[in-house]
Amino acid sequence: MSISVVASGLVTAIGFNAAACLAALRAKISGVKTEKLYDLQAGQYLRAARVRLPQWWEGIGKLAELLAPAIAECMDAADGVDSARIPVLLCLPEPGPPDRLGGTPAQLVAALQARLGRPLSPLSRTLAQGQVSAVAALVHARALLAQNDCAYCIVAGVDSFLRQSVVDAYIAPRRVMTASNSNGFFPGEAASAVLLRQSRPDGPELRLLGLGLGREAATIASDLPLQAKGLCAAVQGALGEASVAFHDVDYRIADANGEHYKFKEATLLVGRLMRKRKPERFELWHPVESLGEIGAAIGPAALAQALHAGLHGYAPGPTVLCHFGSDGGDRAAAVLRYT
Repeated sequence: MSISVVASGLVTAIGFNAAACLAALRAKISGVKTEKLYDLQAGQYLRAARVRLPQWWEGIGKLAELLAPAIAECMDAADGVDSARIPVLLCLPEPGPPDRLGGTPAQLVAALQARLGRPLSPLSRTLAQGQVSAVAALVHARALLAQNDCAYCIVAGVDSFLRQSVVDAYIAPRRVMTASNSNGFFPGEAASAVLLRQSRPDGPELRLLGLGLGREAATIASDLPLQAKGLCAAVQGALGEASVAFHDVDYRIADANGEHYKFKEATLLVGRLMRKRKPERFELWHPVESLGEIGAAIGPAALAQALHAGLHGYAPGPTVLCHFGSDGGDRAAAVLRYT
């Protein structure tokens, strides 16, 4: 049984809904601007990608405010199915330090239900695995949708790096883009969601072909030489399940965020797995360029971008490889095809 992505919802620094955000993403509009986050070492304000909410606040309340509209977009696209019968698999940042969530998952779920004005399905759950959460959620969604009483499922993610304490924690190991450090990311925040159902022959939809997971020993904080073994294992697992050769993938979407580490890992992946020369350019899309580093929200955002690219005809081809990696060493990949 295969499942497919059929709709999306987004709240980001470049748009308050999926249509606006994905159009801006296609146009390569950046949401990164100078914000009231301070680099004490350089004595300068930082550039970051902030969602333009009507007021400023932090923590659980803000994350719920970002997340509710994205999930509501997906619920509204579910053919009139009662939202209480649609499980929500919520992707969250991995436990700190630093603590990007600002509370507990249970508190976030309660705040989310209050803003939605309706309870979530009892089959809903949270997955606090950072960037790889979405692939773990897809594994669970596939099992849920195999049940006859579950017509739809939502995979959603939310994250924010825009607290001074969080920024300070990433500035210390020189991971944030600053005036004195070009090997870093722009902090961001976002909520993203995708609606899934069992695949149908009538389309249009983004069909999930394969999933893979891996573990990297040479993390970004490690002194070990990076050989991309964890990412290679995840991608090989996804390709094997999909029965797709690496050279038959048309393009890639990844969580590359401006740090040399992630681009090196993506380059090593191609060098290790490409067995046949591709006649055309093998594009690597990195939405973080426009959205800032959005952590656990990157997975559903990448799936939304792939669906939009297929619907509007600007994808290099129908088959896409999405791959992600968390700071702790988890790696994940998904192969999908637009039909």
